[in-house]
Amino acid sequence: MKQLIASLAAVAVIATPAIAATKTAAPAKAPATKTVAKEAKAEGESAKTEANEHRAAARHHAARHHAAKTHKVMHKTVAKKPATPAKKG
Repeated sequence: MKQLIASLAAVAVIATPAIAATKTAAPAKAPATKTVAKEAKAEGESAKTEANEHRAAARHHAARHHAAKTHKVMHKTVAKKPATPAKKG
């Protein structure tokens, strides 16, 4: 029994870093400077303004995606009402 517990503990210690490494998300990429500069020049804005707009749009998109995903999950987890028999008459 002691051997079993010791082997399980050893596996847990070894597997924990591997599992933690797979769950980390990749960092968000910053927009390419050249692309932002081209867009800013085409719109007649400064590169800084264009970068701020791009960042705001990315955050807005992420928030909308998260809201849609959460809404979808909510419908799956809510208990459905029992079906009521049809009324006669």
